[in-house]
Amino acid sequence: MEKKSHRTDAASPCEAELQELIYQIDIMVNNKKLEWERRVQALEARMDVRDQELANAQSKLDLKGQEVGILRQKLDSLQKTKYEMAQDFEAQLQALKSQNFLIIINKK
Repeated sequence: MEKKSHRTDAASPCEAELQELIYQIDIMVNNKKLEWERRVQALEARMDVRDQELANAQSKLDLKGQEVGILRQKLDSLQKTKYEMAQDFEAQLQALKSQNFLIIINKK
């Protein structure tokens, strides 16, 4: 035959209350855990959006940097061409002055 412990019966009201408290604590802990998980997911989603925005901004910055490089090369080329044209015009002017001087001398 089974023997029933009197100690278990005497502790039953305390054990039941303790189990209820543990159950309520488990519920509160799980609720907090779910709340924190939702917050973490929301923060991760915001961070993903910010990361994408940052990547887009970096891409645009890289493109602008390339455009600046191309424009600098064009500017350098134009300045070189301008300098060469000025040198050429100066040489032509000197040649014309020399020819004009010779014409004036020959007329005398």
